[in-house]
Amino acid sequence: MFCTLKQPPDTDNSGGDRLTIDTKGNLYITSRLGIQVFSPQGRSLGIIEFPEQPSNVTFGGKNNKTLYVTARTSLYRVEMEAVGHIFQGQLKLN
Repeated sequence: MFCTLKQPPDTDNSGGDRLTIDTKGNLYITSRLGIQVFSPQGRSLGIIEFPEQPSNVTFGGKNNKTLYVTARTSLYRVEMEAVGHIFQGQLKLN
């Protein structure tokens, strides 16, 4: 097992939905608690919280340092120090 997502109180096995990765190999996984971030070794680095449960996540913007997060009714953007990995054939968001 690579990592274990933290769960909301009184809930187990809610899992993650979508993910992205930065140039250091850290994973950003959408979950009921927010975006859970894990190191390449599977160690939890923290949770980025949002007003709504996130459904998808990707990097874009200037220098690929903006984290874009979709939720049920909103699109959120977070300026990051991390740089998102660009996958071959990936459309870059400006």
